[in-house]
Amino acid sequence: MSETQAPQPIMAEIKTHNRISKVWLIPFLALAIASWMVIDTYVNRGPSITITFETAEGLVAGKTRVKTLEVDIGFVKDVRLQGNGVIAHIQLDQQVADMLTEDANFWVVKPRIGSGGISGLGTLMSGSYIEFVPGNSSELSTSYIGLEQEPITAFGVPGTRLDLVSEQGNSLSIGEPVLYRGFEVGRVEKSTFDIENRRVHYQIFVKSPYSELLTENTYFWNSSGVDFNATTQGIKVNVGSLESIISGGVTFDVPIDLPLGNAINTARPHILYPDADSVYERRQYQAKEFIVMFEDSIRGLDVGAPVEYRGIRVGTVAKIDSTLTMNSLASNEQRIPVLIKFEPARLGLPDEQSSVDLISQYFDKWTGQGLRATLKSGSLLTGSLFVDLDYYTLDTQDEAETYQSWPVMPSMAGSLAQIEEKVFDILDKFSSMPIEVTVDNINEMLASANKTMIGLNEAVTDVKALINAQETQAIPESVNKTLSQLSKTLESYNHQAPVYGELEQSLSQFQQLMRDIQPLIKELNNKPNALIFKGQMDEDPQPKGK
Repeated sequence: MSETQAPQPIMAEIKTHNRISKVWLIPFLALAIASWMVIDTYVNRGPSITITFETAEGLVAGKTRVKTLEVDIGFVKDVRLQGNGVIAHIQLDQQVADMLTEDANFWVVKPRIGSGGISGLGTLMSGSYIEFVPGNSSELSTSYIGLEQEPITAFGVPGTRLDLVSEQGNSLSIGEPVLYRGFEVGRVEKSTFDIENRRVHYQIFVKSPYSELLTENTYFWNSSGVDFNATTQGIKVNVGSLESIISGGVTFDVPIDLPLGNAINTARPHILYPDADSVYERRQYQAKEFIVMFEDSIRGLDVGAPVEYRGIRVGTVAKIDSTLTMNSLASNEQRIPVLIKFEPARLGLPDEQSSVDLISQYFDKWTGQGLRATLKSGSLLTGSLFVDLDYYTLDTQDEAETYQSWPVMPSMAGSLAQIEEKVFDILDKFSSMPIEVTVDNINEMLASANKTMIGLNEAVTDVKALINAQETQAIPESVNKTLSQLSKTLESYNHQAPVYGELEQSLSQFQQLMRDIQPLIKELNNKPNALIFKGQMDEDPQPKGK
């Protein structure tokens, strides 16, 4: 038997693989996607900005959204304390990167109640959010100061913004209306206090097309809603809208004595007058300045008091200060200098320098004809004074003089001083009267009057005695008896009395007698001797035919 050959062992072929397993593609793919997302997020990430607020009310990191026109454009990443306020770090979308101008505005929208109404009620359900309104500047910014109040005027509304200046700080509030002849055309947007000049600045907005009403001759005044004015023609009460009555507002118009003029200059501030009358009384005119030297007390004369000519305002008191008074005291001057402005525009002349020059030309002529300045009482209740100009008949003419660089307008004692002088004259005359002789005459008159009163008392006593006499007391009783008898006599002639019946029967018998004697009277008329010669009566005539 042959030997069986053992099978040859099969050797495993070992091959070395140099490729990476496909399983590892998954993490590499995930890493690539993540890297792409990171790069895309970084490249397309919007800008980050910071906004400073006074408080963090309504701000929650990671939750509070940023919106514009109700479109979500970002969120609050972080809120931190900074100084006296808080700073919010905001992440915005790339789509608003070009809208982040330096004059853009941010504020927190939440429920508010103010003069402009109720706003932010929708946030009661959705929560507060930050509203973003782009500006008009070309410069971009990443740091902003948030507004504490919602802007009065919505973004993009066409119109005109103006700056008003007032000396009174409590006259207007944000959101109050801007009116033109009672019609609302805008709102007060902002109020700030100028510490250096101690004045209040108000920013107002007038909507288009009403902004075309604003011209260079437009004046602004505070309207309280109710204007009460008592004049010689009666009492006038002007009532504005209900809103202006409650909160007030700003009214503007062009005075009737001025043309409309060109477009208004929005670069300079405009004066906010306290009321409509102040527009005419305190308006700045081209003026000629004079000094008036008063010998009277100027108590009650204030800066801004009117200068009038026979009831027509022609100027304003410009200055009463210690400098002028000190100079007059230093020069042993007993008169008090007051600076006044003569404003030709109030007389209907153009508000130009040529009108001022015209006043200067006629000044010497007017004073030579007797034009003088006096102090008169403007109100007995308040004791206020004003300067009155008028012509007077003078015995002597005052010489022209100047005080420092101003011409001096001659003056006279005012009406109050004249009254005081007359009172003193009366007292002087009274003191110069012969008092002793006058007293003796008065005593004689009193003695004579006393005698007269005694005689009058005696006469009154006699009259009382006459009235109390028995004969006088019996007169009324006798009169009463006479009246009673007369009444009885009149009653006897009543139609129901017997006398009245007998009288009526006698009248009837008399009438029957008259009817019976009618034939006799007729016969006697025909034949007067019928009572003596009795004869036949003539037959009645008979008619006969032809």
